[in-house]
Amino acid sequence: MLTVILLALSTVILHSFISILLTAGIISYVSYPLHKRVYKIMKKKAISAFITTLSIIIVLSIPTMVAVSALLNESPGAYRTVSGIHDSFEQFLLTDSEQCGGNSVCELLKGFVDRVGLSDSHLAGLITDSLEVASSRIVNELVSSVTSSLVPFMIGIFISVFLTYYLLKDGSGLVDYAKSILPINAEDQTKLIRRFNEVTYAVVYGNVIVAIVQGILTSIGFFIFGVPSPILWGVVAIFASLIPFLGTYVVWLPAAVFLMIAGYSSGNGTSFLLAIGLFFYGLLIISGVDNVLKPKIIGGRAKLHPALVLLGVIGGLSVFGIIGIIIGPVVIALTKTTIQMMAHQKDV
Repeated sequence: MLTVILLALSTVILHSFISILLTAGIISYVSYPLHKRVYKIMKKKAISAFITTLSIIIVLSIPTMVAVSALLNESPGAYRTVSGIHDSFEQFLLTDSEQCGGNSVCELLKGFVDRVGLSDSHLAGLITDSLEVASSRIVNELVSSVTSSLVPFMIGIFISVFLTYYLLKDGSGLVDYAKSILPINAEDQTKLIRRFNEVTYAVVYGNVIVAIVQGILTSIGFFIFGVPSPILWGVVAIFASLIPFLGTYVVWLPAAVFLMIAGYSSGNGTSFLLAIGLFFYGLLIISGVDNVLKPKIIGGRAKLHPALVLLGVIGGLSVFGIIGIIIGPVVIALTKTTIQMMAHQKDV
């Protein structure tokens, strides 16, 4: 009873830091190979843990500061772009088919729009007004969220760095202690730890690294084909790539469509060519990376159904925040593994 009470109190005390603890755990796990290499040279865990932690801070802080600075600079431009798109979209919806000038693609699009009833002025106004309201709300919420959570975020970063250092320094001892108190046999302990390694490796390196690469390629493509705020949309593409069944299509495909519509609305034939170029760039390069890199990185390690990955990502985000993208699928995979262990023991 005393143990249960103390565990309950500890849970209440640490509840606000669960996401930070998990973040430090994932960072220390990913960087542990580097820590081992540094330890072979320095021969002291404290020094190697400090050097590894410092390296993590440098590697993560520099691109983060560059990205945040670019996002702050591009956010007003992105809002103006969305407003311009809404004006062009409204003009396109209210344009008669005769004004396409004999262009077959324009007439095809207009025929589809007229057939589904989007040419009605009231419906067109409803759609464009909704786009404007949605875009302004997203920008306002983003600014409000950043300003209100800045201090807690900085505190969380400090605690994560502090915990990462000690997890690297004393991590092997913690793993041995966890093995000693787990109420399962040594074979199942090995299987559970191996499964944790497989899924964490697959999620971190297969999903996160590929998502970052796709985000960078999205920014490059948007810059080449003249889409405003390329870094902002690159960041959006990173998060979209992490969600199964969604991917970067939701970023580059609408950009190509709106680029085409804006070109027709303004009579600029170059925009149509840029839209076609962006479409094939997104299809072959941005989305193609997912089909090439991910199988090579993950291989057969994950062995987790995409539907479970989707539930893990969405559920993890809602419970743990951004780190839930990694924690959610890992927890689901470990739960599946423990259930399989119980079923095997029952059969035996």
